[in-house]
Amino acid sequence: MTMYKAMVKDKETGKIKYIKSDYATKQEFIQDLRSNGYAVDPSRVKTLKEFDRIINTTNANEWDWKPRKYNLLNKKR
Repeated sequence: MTMYKAMVKDKETGKIKYIKSDYATKQEFIQDLRSNGYAVDPSRVKTLKEFDRIINTTNANEWDWKPRKYNLLNKKR
């Protein structure tokens, strides 16, 4: 099981919430959140460590949530 954390929007109140829980897969976590009445953007669901890194060390811009391509430094020109 992996601990996931998500930034979701409550459909009834419109408020943003942070929810974390243990799930076998990211998809199961997203499905459970949606069945409980939350609007979920899959790019805002990360492992607990990755989510906290984004929130604590970046400005949480749109590009911070997208997967990074670390091989750009090793790319031959």
